[in-house]
Amino acid sequence: MNYGGRGKVLENMIETSNRQYSFQNRAVIQKIPTPVKVLNINSRTGKITNAFYEQKSTVDYIGTYKGRAIAFDAKETKIETRFDLSNVKKHQYQYLKSWVQNGGVAFLIIYFKTLDEAYYLPFSLLEEYWQGRLQGGRKSIPYQKIAKKKYKIGSQGLVILDYLEIIDQAFEL
Repeated sequence: MNYGGRGKVLENMIETSNRQYSFQNRAVIQKIPTPVKVLNINSRTGKITNAFYEQKSTVDYIGTYKGRAIAFDAKETKIETRFDLSNVKKHQYQYLKSWVQNGGVAFLIIYFKTLDEAYYLPFSLLEEYWQGRLQGGRKSIPYQKIAKKKYKIGSQGLVILDYLEIIDQAFEL
């Protein structure tokens, strides 16, 4: 199974939004590349034929907004009723937790692909379900817990996913 295209719809929406944020001088948010060690390149096509991830990535995006450090990961799901916690790797969770403990703003952007809905998931809600899972609870967050009006990410002009609007409300920035 090819996993290469997973998350591309959401990633493209976020990248477009981040370019607009930068153009409008609202925020500086950058995609963090995953370190890859290239082993072989096809000399005829120039395409990578063999490579591996050198280390675990942190999260997809980091940056600053109104003097606050923000870090988040983008997750897509085709499941309409829940967000499976297995979509978040332990090292990503730990990174976001450390970010919050050090005064930053950490969250997930979850895109329910079949519903065409994007939501801001605050770290506190991820933490609640993550800890619950460790104690034998749910292995997912119900759609109803995520799909709150206050978490729904809308668009504003050329900003396709205006997640900063939700950060403004959540942190009164």
